[in-house]
Amino acid sequence: MLKPAVKIGIIGCGAIGEGLALFIHKELAAKAILTALADKNKKKAVALGKKISKEIQIRTSKELVKEVDLIIEAASQEAAKKIIQEALAHKKDIVVLSVGALIKNPEFLTHAAKRQIKLYIPSGAISGIDGLAALAKGNLKKITLTTSKPPAGLKESSYLKNKKIKLKYLKKPITIFSGTVEEAIKKFPKNINVAATLLLASRFNQIKVAIKADPNLKKNVHKIEAIAEEANLKIEIKNVCSKINPKTSALTILSAQHLLEKIFSSIKVGT
Repeated sequence: MLKPAVKIGIIGCGAIGEGLALFIHKELAAKAILTALADKNKKKAVALGKKISKEIQIRTSKELVKEVDLIIEAASQEAAKKIIQEALAHKKDIVVLSVGALIKNPEFLTHAAKRQIKLYIPSGAISGIDGLAALAKGNLKKITLTTSKPPAGLKESSYLKNKKIKLKYLKKPITIFSGTVEEAIKKFPKNINVAATLLLASRFNQIKVAIKADPNLKKNVHKIEAIAEEANLKIEIKNVCSKINPKTSALTILSAQHLLEKIFSSIKVGT
């Protein structure tokens, strides 16, 4: 049975939101219509809307959730909680980019499953998620994640301010954090989506996370090691920064675009 074009709304009009908006408009136009944008800074939503189409409506988050078929959350961990709650309340499918919100609120996954709501999670700034998910069905012994970033990519962290860690004149790599995924998400909400995605994919609750500031780096580097009875897995990703926003990896945007492509690959649209 042919379906009408899916109405999509994006909440969060930063680098990721813009990258997805342009992709939907150019690559998915036959099957999807970007109908609404929302951002806490309304000017950003208006500016993005002008780049794409005069027909795109600028809405509040609550209004957008009610009006569209598929929501894309590209805002922040703090905003994601309320957005997911609204999506569940209105039985709307949602793509979640702020994955840490799902670790803090695991009940969202249960509620979505019970209500038959599709909650999509892109692989984000890492690769090899399929292999990690496969090992989750075996006997995992250990998973470690070491994320290294240029000091500029960490400078807005309140954790560093509270610990009085100064990175401005850093000359050699230092480890600024070591702990669990939950602790990393709490202390670095804008920097550690990778850890959240890793936890959801592997379902391994003893992941060890280390975050390093490295003045020699120009790219974010993620090193993942998984040890299981069935296989050992090592992954290293060196992310190029997005041209739209240097704090966002280009791979994060590409992975979300790839997910949307997969979602719509089986949809047949008619009039």
